[in-house]
Amino acid sequence: MERMLKMQLLTHFLELRASFEHGVEHEPQPITLDELADRLYCTTRNVKILLKKMMEQGWVYWKPGRGRGNVSEITFLVSSEDMISKQAMELAGRGDYKGTIELIHQLGRGEALQDSFIDWLFSFFGYRAVELEERYKDTLRFPVYKWLVTLDPAHSFYAFDCHLINQIFDTLIVYNPQTTIFEPHLAHYWEVSEDGLHYTFYLRKGVLFHHGREMTAHDVFYTFSRLKELGLSACQGWMTESIENMTVLNRSAIAIELMQPNVLFLQQLSHSSMAILPEEICRDNEGIFGRMPIGTGPFRLERNDDYICKLRAFDGYFGVRPHLDQVEIWLLPQDLSEVGPSWDMVQVLCDHTNSRKPVGAVGKDTEWHQIEQSILGCSLLTFNRNKKGPQQDTRFRKAIDLIMDRDRMIEELGGFREAPASSFLPTLDRKGKEAVSGYRTDFVEAKRLLDEMGYNGEFLHMYIYSNNNEDALWICEQCSKVGIRIELTTRSKSDMMGLDTIQEADLIFYHICMESDYDLHIIQTLKQSNSYVRAHLNSEQMAWVDAEIDQILQNASQEARICKLNALIEVLQEEKSFLFVLHRSQQTTYHDSIKGVSINDLGWVDFRKIWFTPSV
Repeated sequence: MERMLKMQLLTHFLELRASFEHGVEHEPQPITLDELADRLYCTTRNVKILLKKMMEQGWVYWKPGRGRGNVSEITFLVSSEDMISKQAMELAGRGDYKGTIELIHQLGRGEALQDSFIDWLFSFFGYRAVELEERYKDTLRFPVYKWLVTLDPAHSFYAFDCHLINQIFDTLIVYNPQTTIFEPHLAHYWEVSEDGLHYTFYLRKGVLFHHGREMTAHDVFYTFSRLKELGLSACQGWMTESIENMTVLNRSAIAIELMQPNVLFLQQLSHSSMAILPEEICRDNEGIFGRMPIGTGPFRLERNDDYICKLRAFDGYFGVRPHLDQVEIWLLPQDLSEVGPSWDMVQVLCDHTNSRKPVGAVGKDTEWHQIEQSILGCSLLTFNRNKKGPQQDTRFRKAIDLIMDRDRMIEELGGFREAPASSFLPTLDRKGKEAVSGYRTDFVEAKRLLDEMGYNGEFLHMYIYSNNNEDALWICEQCSKVGIRIELTTRSKSDMMGLDTIQEADLIFYHICMESDYDLHIIQTLKQSNSYVRAHLNSEQMAWVDAEIDQILQNASQEARICKLNALIEVLQEEKSFLFVLHRSQQTTYHDSIKGVSINDLGWVDFRKIWFTPSV
């Protein structure tokens, strides 16, 4: 209660201070009680009470004007920045990290916070051994600037969400991209009929969900049935399309029958969207399962609110227990991503903003290391073929392609923009460098195409889900040079998962993150219900794509599948249904005391593998 009253008083102080000019601390400011009442939206009686309390705290000095012509004066003895920093430090010192972050979000902006406070804040991140329950626990704490949308595997969409889903849940089998072999996981063994239509999976016994119940075949049946019933409302509902029937043979065995052969069915079963859920928990808590899920994975979710996500190692895990005891993820205001200290304040961090490189953290004589690697995937620009507008005309789409000089974009914007893209994966571009160098930039031809189609400067709406999207701004600026008018609209990440929002947009610019099993993830991009590439195809294109993929899924040769998929993408590229833009790289900086650092296909450090050497 006392803390709440002090926070209310602090809020009044900050509101009052914001109504005066910057830098007037220790300078008396003439003002009347009535004016203060207007600024604080309260009565003069309450103003007197508030002023008394602020004086007791040493925040202000109030000198009432006595007698005719004597004006009252208020003197601010502390700055807003000091107050926010001090209060946040007090809260953190008491272990109230949620209160700390709430205060930063509600009352402070990055550029207004003192450097000493920012250094103090960032010192909380990285590895530390925290004394809990009479023993030390290895804790990794790191900041992010965009929050989770959902941890429900059926609705997995963004790379960060998928990464955490992989820490909390398990699948029946796992795919090893290095050996290209499927390995047992929740299922210790499986059988496939000669015709490829019948699968039988035998489950490990004694595998526990985080709430203590044993996983059974009934949970597998429920998980796949739910995904199938959700259909288009689930991001990855398409992965169960080929399932005709399922039969629970006993607690530890389930038989699955397919409608037609699907050579990628095992790969689909190893995808995070088909992770196994506890039936009664998910069914009875559908509304909150995406925020507080329960799985069988190496980490259990202990907390997930507006600002902090906390994972704790699951001691009952059937596999190898993580070396880390707990992981804390803090959401910080976007402003702080621009003003935070150099990366050497943070021991393990992926630079997903690509806004700056580590400063002075790495060198042959330092204790810091970097991993820089290409991100699997690329940035794409999609055109909505289901909405009236200039983007319906192939000439318009070709004109935008001719306007985008990818090499100049990389040169001007810099950062971790690595290379022009002509395919989904950078490895495919390296195999066909001639195709990359064949990009043409021709503003004259672009203008001719626009004139030929009769484009009259109609506005188009490009949707993005990141406020600070330099690439999208650069594309809009280039388009304006030939008279194309594009209005950039930022929507929330959750909005950008919805088909209604996707269909509102004329264009969508985004970065797609692929995984190493190429054929499955190209098909996923073309089949996922709310994939921007798929959702922006017209009905004829969609039907043709589905028919082609049905044939591809029956082809046992991976080489033939990839060849057919590349031919399918080539047809869509000839029509400029969507444009490949850029490939990116990313940089991960980590301290020498951190071992087992590896970056997964989603671009994140795998929490279950890292461990720490003790400080000397």
